[in-house]
Amino acid sequence: MRFQPRAASFAARLRVAGLLAIATSVLALAGCGPSKVAECNRLVTVVNQGVASLDQGMKATSDPTGVAELRSMADAMEKAAADAGKVELSIPELKDFSTRYQGMARDVAKSAREMAGAVDAKDAAKMTAAQDAMEKAVKSEDVLVDGINTFCGGS
Repeated sequence: MRFQPRAASFAARLRVAGLLAIATSVLALAGCGPSKVAECNRLVTVVNQGVASLDQGMKATSDPTGVAELRSMADAMEKAAADAGKVELSIPELKDFSTRYQGMARDVAKSAREMAGAVDAKDAAKMTAAQDAMEKAVKSEDVLVDGINTFCGGS
């Protein structure tokens, strides 16, 4: 039984989010106070590093079952969540974005690990449940990135 995770499409979506976050940095420089600019840039930098790490991990695997990719994704997302937790933020809205980002990253990591375990166990029901959980987490990522872009862009 070969399971085709949608990890690659998730990685592509996160790469787009990273590019949007880079654009946010540029916008932040134009329309915000110094503290907001600095804090936005710190958070955006961590998000971008997480995306780069995820992308690198996805390229590094060649497992035909997709299990290695899923585990690599989980590791990258757990690290991204931990790194985001270390960013010093004083602006309440950015603290909230960081907390929500950390939760989303941990949810993705958890579902990726569950999916990998389900593939190893050849348990179709668990694969489906884990994939549903991942899709739910990924949907929250879109809203989160839009919120960061809007807040940091000064719109």
